[in-house]
Amino acid sequence: MTLAPNRRFILKALGAAGLISLSPSGPLRADGMMPMRAIRQFPLGAMTVTIIDDGSFSMGVGMFAANAGKTAAGDLLASYGLSPTVAEMPLQVMLVETQGVRVLIDTGMGDITFHGNAPDNGRLVRSLQTLGLGPSDIDIVLLTHGHPDHVGGLTAQGEQVFANADHHLPEIELAFWTQSPDRAPAALREMIIECRRHLLPVAHRLRSYDDGTEIAPGITTIAAPGHTHGHHAIMLESDGRQLLHLVDTAVHFITGLERPDWTVGADIDKPKAIETRRRLLARAADEQLLIAGYHFPFPGVGRIMRMGDAYRYVPVPLV
Repeated sequence: MTLAPNRRFILKALGAAGLISLSPSGPLRADGMMPMRAIRQFPLGAMTVTIIDDGSFSMGVGMFAANAGKTAAGDLLASYGLSPTVAEMPLQVMLVETQGVRVLIDTGMGDITFHGNAPDNGRLVRSLQTLGLGPSDIDIVLLTHGHPDHVGGLTAQGEQVFANADHHLPEIELAFWTQSPDRAPAALREMIIECRRHLLPVAHRLRSYDDGTEIAPGITTIAAPGHTHGHHAIMLESDGRQLLHLVDTAVHFITGLERPDWTVGADIDKPKAIETRRRLLARAADEQLLIAGYHFPFPGVGRIMRMGDAYRYVPVPLV
């Protein structure tokens, strides 16, 4: 497989805080037409939900326990037989077809590859083609927040990918992630540069939304601030069936649930992120909701079970 030129960025944990830092490190990029990796489609009432594996990246596990001991996250993950140092972070893009409207929830990483990772991203367009769809067949692009691994697929070589779609992103997210990098906190400047590259070409067509906005029939936004200022979860409802898309409310499927009070380095407002995480996990468990997680192992759909004061993610068969 031949890889076209790509932007490559550095992602690293900074001490116990596990802050994200992004900076340019070369001109190479993954081909936006990489082969699809995995697709899972299932009905939710009258809706059709499709999970597309856009790829993955790896990162240090210290990111998931910024307020705990240096080995806390590693010790927990090792108890499950996982690496105590590096976590694999899948990217699950969701396509929802509801009453003749195709809604894409987030767009994956597009042409972004984090430093230290082999190119394993930008699979969305090829995956859509496998479904018999092209970018022009998407009616709505619903962006849950402005992080690069969610907006990277918006553009390719500076051009809009989903040219026929209405695009939705909270105004506070657009303002924050397209601000002048010189005015941003130092740790976020390179990330903002990359976000601007993908968001500014579509900024003129972005529609804002807030808590409780119905984006399309049965697709409603739920304010979930903390990960970013305007981060939202998404509720799908059809014919009495529901699915709560947590997005990045819990970034890791083990640490985020079993230790919901651990702070995540990438969360902008850490106390608020903990409050949001506990609120939505409690709702999911108490209402026995089907849930999805953007970075959970493919296809990232299951249920949340109470485990004392914490929670556990349980994958479920999709039939």
